[in-house]
Amino acid sequence: MASKRLKAPYFEAYFKADLRGRALPPSFGVVTACNPFGKRSTSAVNRRRDAQLRAELDAMKLKRFRVTGGSKDGSHREPGWGVVTGSREMIRALSALFKQDAYFWVRNGRVYLGSSTGGALKRAASWSSRQANWPRG
Repeated sequence: MASKRLKAPYFEAYFKADLRGRALPPSFGVVTACNPFGKRSTSAVNRRRDAQLRAELDAMKLKRFRVTGGSKDGSHREPGWGVVTGSREMIRALSALFKQDAYFWVRNGRVYLGSSTGGALKRAASWSSRQANWPRG
């Protein structure tokens, strides 16, 4: 079960977004389906869960773009989706549905962290300061 206590490494996440030349949306959430409740899953399980999340977003007719979050050095990376919406609650609910501890909310270039169980957002960083510079792979 997810906890309201947000793990320190979540506040240090870096991101690589595939916006395909589009501007950063003014508000969006970042959610993943990988590694439920922070417990490592196999690559095959994570790919299947990611496909389920993508299908859910498509069924909801939400605009999405690929966002991979991870450690600064890229040794840990999790693919997820940037979901263009003004509804933080929708992102929280999706995060909970896919058994995540937390989700990211980005508004006006600021990154916030929220617990999937609810509660106040916590400021993490600016989006521009958390752009990953990972090599491909």
